[in-house]
Amino acid sequence: MKKKIAVYANGWSIDSLMQSLKGIKKYAAEKDFDTYVYLSFATYSEHINITRGELNLFDLGNMEDYDGIIVFSTMLNSNETAVELCRKARAKNVPVVSIGMEIDDIPAVCVANETGMRDLVTHLVEEHGVKNVVFIGGTPDHVDSIARLKVTEEVLKEHGYELKSENIKYGQWGNSEPQNIVRRIHESGEGMPDAFIVANDVMALAASTELIELGYKIPEDVVMTGFDNAAFGQYSYPALSTVKQNYEEVGEEACGILFDIIAGKEVTGTHMVPSSFVCAESCGCKGGKNYEEMRYAYCRDAYRRHVDASLLEQTERVLRLHISMIPDYEALKEMMRDHYLDNHRFEGSEFHLVLNADYFGNIMAEESEIYADGMHGDMDAIVSIRNGEILPEVTLKEGKLIPQYKKKKGEQHVFFLMALHYFQYNYGYVVMADEPYVVVEDMLYPYMEKLMQSLKLLRINLRLDTLNRNLTRLYDKDPMTGLYNRFAYENKAMPLFEESLVKKTPMTVMFVDINYMKRINDQYGHLHGDNAIKAVSDSIMANMKEGWIPVRFGGDEFLVIAPECSEKEAKKLQRVILDELEKKNNDGTRPYRISVSCAHVVTDPFRRDTLQDYVKEADGLMYEIKQQVHARDGMPNR
Repeated sequence: MKKKIAVYANGWSIDSLMQSLKGIKKYAAEKDFDTYVYLSFATYSEHINITRGELNLFDLGNMEDYDGIIVFSTMLNSNETAVELCRKARAKNVPVVSIGMEIDDIPAVCVANETGMRDLVTHLVEEHGVKNVVFIGGTPDHVDSIARLKVTEEVLKEHGYELKSENIKYGQWGNSEPQNIVRRIHESGEGMPDAFIVANDVMALAASTELIELGYKIPEDVVMTGFDNAAFGQYSYPALSTVKQNYEEVGEEACGILFDIIAGKEVTGTHMVPSSFVCAESCGCKGGKNYEEMRYAYCRDAYRRHVDASLLEQTERVLRLHISMIPDYEALKEMMRDHYLDNHRFEGSEFHLVLNADYFGNIMAEESEIYADGMHGDMDAIVSIRNGEILPEVTLKEGKLIPQYKKKKGEQHVFFLMALHYFQYNYGYVVMADEPYVVVEDMLYPYMEKLMQSLKLLRINLRLDTLNRNLTRLYDKDPMTGLYNRFAYENKAMPLFEESLVKKTPMTVMFVDINYMKRINDQYGHLHGDNAIKAVSDSIMANMKEGWIPVRFGGDEFLVIAPECSEKEAKKLQRVILDELEKKNNDGTRPYRISVSCAHVVTDPFRRDTLQDYVKEADGLMYEIKQQVHARDGMPNR
């Protein structure tokens, strides 16, 4: 039966991972299994909640759905996460192997750092006369930093030299801190050491860049070495002397152990794969490779990579623009499907974009409200492309990760899964398969970062649109009655009037005023006065058609602007208002009766009168009616 293996890894160590996958693929072809690579971009230097969002990727899916798990423990940039993942797998009785870190009761495959590291340091001392060394580790507590520092100290001591404590630095496994270290040494005025021995190639190349910027030559002025044998270190000038960890063998060894466990064998302890010293130009040697030929090949393809990078950036820019104009989640799904159907060269033959619908459907909620339980829940595969064809949209239930996935005997695939998140809140993930361009060319991090920025911008825009609509409603509506206010009348009624002139259609302008409002307020209080206003506004709203505008024009004055409303409909509207008000007078809830004076005019599109002219005319007619009512009742005209 076809099997599934999960690999938990980190995208910042893509060279080592891709080497390991070569070994894993060899085993996959023999044992026929698919590989799921959970690829985090957690770092030691990033904001803790951003790191958490990356590490949350490892909670996606169910461990028990896999036949075995490989954890690249020293690459996760979180020792705690590595230990937690291994122990969780063990607790669920899922076979697990740790790579690079020894964890109690978990079989491990480790690179013998000492082998290549010892050869490297010995070579520097014996062949190049290195005595004064600055060691740059990653972080003080990392097992690789500790192991590489220990060998450096031992070899120097064996040759009668000492690594001074003040020459032990830590670059956080990244670019900026190694450059700061080099600059501080330069500015100290004490001169450069004979050599920088650096715990990985990324930091070594960053330190080299800073040295060259400051005017130093490598290796003439100072020797530089790294660790990891990163591809870019071989193309650079000078090519970087380093240590190869033989990760292809590591991947094969890890799979061998995993399948021994699956077969029921008991496997314990740590299995070592030796590392190898790679002698190159940065220590002053030619090395065993033709680095000029490698640089030539790299430069030969430089323009192609430049064009590809420009095209990818242009595609991402277009996507960002389209996302910024999306009005809602449904439109997002449609647009994304159209976009990726035409633009998936860099993502590969299989690509899935999976989102939590609540994140974009419930945009006014804070992220902490949506993800209060820390679970992903059901997810929408809004984009699914396989072999260049778009698949129907599906909702993935908890634990299901690859839309419409079918195991095919004799056909092995590698799926890369990457998290979508805002700080520690995860709202989706991306899946690419086999050898996607952005993974092979190490462009995945900026690709994912831009996609997340675009999606976050969308949510911000949708929220702002909602807030603006709410604010508009607040500005437009009278809070007591819910009718439009004078502000809305000026902004909504005028365009409707202009439209009626163009269409040559009539518009009704109706004025309604409460009779004896002052008496209600004086005798019964303003609370009853407010109730009277609300009763009249409810009566007006009882027969409003779509497109008509009921307005609270003043304290107890109301206006109705009714496009395409004939004289007949206007009279009907007036009767309905009076009938509704009579029902309220008969409900026994008030110690007084409410009456209104109501009058209307129907506009003539062939006249040159303005809307304000019609409002004044309706107001005048209403006032005449009010005078008649007050005269009939023998009351003052108030």
